[in-house]
Amino acid sequence: MKKIIYGVGGFFGLLIAILILALVFAGSFITKEFLVTQIESAINVRANVEKVNINLFSALSSVEVEGVQLNYRDSVADKGTPLAERKSMGNAVISIGKADVKLSLIGLLQKKFEVKKILLSEPKVSFIMFENGSNNLTSLFKAPATVNGEPNPALSPEAIAERKKEAEEERQAAKDAPPAEPFSAKDIPVAIGMGVVGAEKGDIQVTMKKSGQVIQIKNLDFKLTDIDIDGADLASHNHVGVEFRADISLIGKNKEEASRFLLDTNGDLQPFVVESGLVNPLVFYNVTMKEDSFMSGFAAFDAIAGELPLLNQAGLKLDKLKEKAILEKDVSFKISYSDGKITFLDEPLFPSKNYDLQIVKGSFLVITNNTHEMKMGMLYDKEESKKSIAGVDSKIAEATKGQGDPKELRNKILGSLIKDDRLNIPFKTSGDIKNPTVTLGVEIGSLSDLLGGAIKGAIKGKIGEELKKIPGGDALKKFGF
Repeated sequence: MKKIIYGVGGFFGLLIAILILALVFAGSFITKEFLVTQIESAINVRANVEKVNINLFSALSSVEVEGVQLNYRDSVADKGTPLAERKSMGNAVISIGKADVKLSLIGLLQKKFEVKKILLSEPKVSFIMFENGSNNLTSLFKAPATVNGEPNPALSPEAIAERKKEAEEERQAAKDAPPAEPFSAKDIPVAIGMGVVGAEKGDIQVTMKKSGQVIQIKNLDFKLTDIDIDGADLASHNHVGVEFRADISLIGKNKEEASRFLLDTNGDLQPFVVESGLVNPLVFYNVTMKEDSFMSGFAAFDAIAGELPLLNQAGLKLDKLKEKAILEKDVSFKISYSDGKITFLDEPLFPSKNYDLQIVKGSFLVITNNTHEMKMGMLYDKEESKKSIAGVDSKIAEATKGQGDPKELRNKILGSLIKDDRLNIPFKTSGDIKNPTVTLGVEIGSLSDLLGGAIKGAIKGKIGEELKKIPGGDALKKFGF
């Protein structure tokens, strides 16, 4: 996955570098044919560009490229067929509605890299993960074997031999060189001031061939704003604003939407450590999950609803945990992010019609490998709680044949699972988020509890004899718990 991110990022970097060069030098030779030739010579794709607009005669010089499309390479790209002679390539694997770059040439002359805007509008990516772990994008970002109808010189035997020689010389020189230092902002030769860098109205689809699951990211709006970095004065110039908005949907094998998260995230970051200039390993974000987000089919909830023996023994019915839970209002919370690990810094409460879910501070999710450890508390729907509690009381009354107080015995069995007349279920889920280990955070009364105190005197006759015969918690099962 990292290779894909680097590859896609490399293409965007190549495109932006070409656009900036167009601004710095001249616009006469920067045509859509030129851009297509440069892209197809650098990476293994067939490319198309619909329009190029360049303005060099204003304070903010700019270049816009519209209708950028990348698809699997074919004979048209291999031969370098002129754009006027090409037929439509059909659906693109990667496309960009418009790439817009604006910068100040005066700033460059003053050793200030003042980019006012680098914005990709309507980027679309179709990503497919195959069963063997490969994907459909890897081949796009390799050097092409054929350019303009001839073998790519970069891949000729002579070129390969030369590369090996250069690599060996570099390795030899590296033996006597001091260890490479990590990247530091203090190594940047010019101050960097930017207005907006990012993408808007993005649409990304990830398809897992093995499971059939699809992840759709729509209305993606990602921007870095007010970028102010000066390696010589990080105490005063060390800021990047981050904005991220997206609608993220999980689509199952049945083609139905299992979950949808409407996210709005922002943060004011210090990208570098002031003292050392090294990249800051820890950043903080404010996140808002929007009303109408929903979740269903969460593996941890399925375990609670039907698989935890203690809940089954107590006769609790939690079928609504398997239904769609729609968020009833916006919920804001804070998280930290470091090396793929997202950690909750407060305890947000997510209210829905079926239940209210609270995440405990310190819970975390590692997005790079889907591992997690989350402590949560759930207050079940009030009306459904009453029905479930009444069901437990009914079973107790039947088992004791009306002897004793069912409510007292029920409270002994369920303990702190009842709060304000609602089922209260604290639990912990950990491991792989697709196949989690789920444990309850409360204890349900054991057989020794049932026989203790006033409850002991309420159980008489046949019920008492049966309890003596059946060891441990199996007594609950005997009476239908």
